[in-house]
Amino acid sequence: MPSGAPLGRALTTMDDRSPGKAAEAMAPVGLGAFIARTVIVIALVALGLALWRLKDVLSIAFGAIVLAVGFRGLADGIGQRTGLSRGLALAVVIVGVFGAVALAFEVFGAMMASQYDELSQKLPKGLHSFLAWLNGSPLGRDMVARSSDALKTAATGTGPRLLAGLVAGVGQALTYALVMIAGGVFLAIEPERYRSNFLALVPQSRRERYGEVLGALAHGLRRWLLARLVVMVAVGVLSSLGLWAMGIDAPFALGLTGAILTFIPYVGSVMAALPGMLIGFLQEPIKALLVALLFWAVHFIEGTFITPYAQDEAVDVPPVISIFSTVVFALLLGPVGVFLAAPITVVLILLVNHLYIEDVLGERVEARAHLKIRWPWRSVAR
Repeated sequence: MPSGAPLGRALTTMDDRSPGKAAEAMAPVGLGAFIARTVIVIALVALGLALWRLKDVLSIAFGAIVLAVGFRGLADGIGQRTGLSRGLALAVVIVGVFGAVALAFEVFGAMMASQYDELSQKLPKGLHSFLAWLNGSPLGRDMVARSSDALKTAATGTGPRLLAGLVAGVGQALTYALVMIAGGVFLAIEPERYRSNFLALVPQSRRERYGEVLGALAHGLRRWLLARLVVMVAVGVLSSLGLWAMGIDAPFALGLTGAILTFIPYVGSVMAALPGMLIGFLQEPIKALLVALLFWAVHFIEGTFITPYAQDEAVDVPPVISIFSTVVFALLLGPVGVFLAAPITVVLILLVNHLYIEDVLGERVEARAHLKIRWPWRSVAR
């Protein structure tokens, strides 16, 4: 019958759409998708384990990027003010930086070496005098006894291993620093090459946006480095002059140590005061208190006048975030994480601002003439 053909086709179609046929047709597709997802998960886990094993390499790479951003920032500033080409301005910066370091070692190296040698001899004496002072009270004697037991346990147990690890760590740190400096120089010479290679991995529809984010990260790191440099110089000069005026031994070595440790926000200022307090205690116990007051005054001046002026157009990271990020990255990355915690935190907050608040939430972060860290609860334009 003529009507039988349509009916047959309809029955065939219904048969093809039956649950058994549909499940059979979908089964290979579902199995393939499951296998693909499993492979992706395994690849991500393997990548995470590999990155964890290579965390030292990643730390060196990030430090090299920070140095490269600093070199390029100085070179761009010199080029804008003098009209020099970017390559020539960068050469001036690199030669100037390393030349200044070499000149400082030539002029002040002998004095600083003698002062650090003096510190290496007097710090143990200062610690011994402090322990003797503690033994003058029952509570102090109890604290010293507990500390002595802990030190004896460490000396017969993990102490030698820790000392060997410390010696090996110093050599490793010097090697890492040389690699980091070399990487920073080469990155600064051809930043566009590495930038374009990175953006080539991004889908074409997102390359322009990711290019903007990379520019914002570079600008933020550059301004943060400038602010830290100003603060470090100010703290080093003020603390050195203050210690010298108080008659503390090796004042410039202590001031230089304080300046370097100031690179670590908040935590570094506490670490910088301890050697000076021990040296002051060795001379006169009251001087330990005076040194503590001096460092407090220096950092009060720095926090009240210098940092707000230097960081008003840079990156403002809240104190609690700075302190906890220092602890977190010290645990994750070791000693190098202490020094890299602040720039890593700056980068992470900028990424949150641009890739989450703006791109995911669709909210606009306040635009200013300068780049400044903005937190969602006080900076997002509603």
